[in-house]
Parts: sequence; C-alpha cells; structure tokens
Amino acid sequence: MERTIQVNGEDYHFESTYDGDSQYNIQVRCGKKVVSSFKISAGSESEVFEAARAHFSADKELGNLNG
Repeated sequence: MERTIQVNGEDYHFESTYDGDSQYNIQVRCGKKVVSSFKISAGSESEVFEAARAHFSADKELGNLNG
C-alpha cells in the first residue's frame, strides 16, 4: 500500500508491506531519497498509515531523522 502524507508541512511518500502477525514494514521517501524505514504494529490496514505518520512525525520532532 502507498500513500502521500503531509508531515510538518512537507509531503512524504509512505509505502507499507505486510510482514505477518500484524507487523508492517514502512518505508518513507522524500522525492527519491529514503528518509526512514521502520516496522509498526497495526490491528488493520486502515490503521497502518495513521500509526506510521505518528511514528515518523515523532522521530522528526525528536530530531532522529535528517530528511
């Protein structure tokens, strides 16, 4: 699944793949550059991107990313 999500005024492209046991691999790109990759747990596909946005946004706010 893919979706473009705005975080702190910038558009990021989120891609997710299901890894089993409610785990999703998330890759976040800004343009062609991969700025983050992580796993999240979600109860359903409808929760994946909101959980991924929250995780990514927190990493940005904490200064854990350069993208």
